[in-house]
Amino acid sequence: MLICQIARDAKDRNAARAEHYDAHVGYLRSEAAKIIVQSGPLFAGDGSGDKIGALIVFEVDDVAEVEAFNAGDPFIVNGVYETVELLLWNRIIG
Repeated sequence: MLICQIARDAKDRNAARAEHYDAHVGYLRSEAAKIIVQSGPLFAGDGSGDKIGALIVFEVDDVAEVEAFNAGDPFIVNGVYETVELLLWNRIIG
C-alpha cells in the first residue's frame, strides 16, 4: 500500500530544523528509509520560498511500518513538525 505523509512545520522551530537537518537527511538516506518512494520539502504557495513542511510517499505492507520509521525521524522526535498526517494513497498515473 502507498501512504502519503504530509508534515507541517511547527512555528518558530527554524533553529531546531537547522540543528537536526543533517541527522534528518541522513535518516532519510538510511536503510530504514527503503520504504520511501519519494520525499521532499513543501513550500508556501505565496512565492516566498518559505519551507512549510514535507511530503513523503511510503510503500509498505502496513501503516505500522511508517509509524515505526517516524519514531526514529529526528525532525519528528525533536518537534520540528507540528503535525504529521498519514493518508492512504492510490496512484492512478505514474
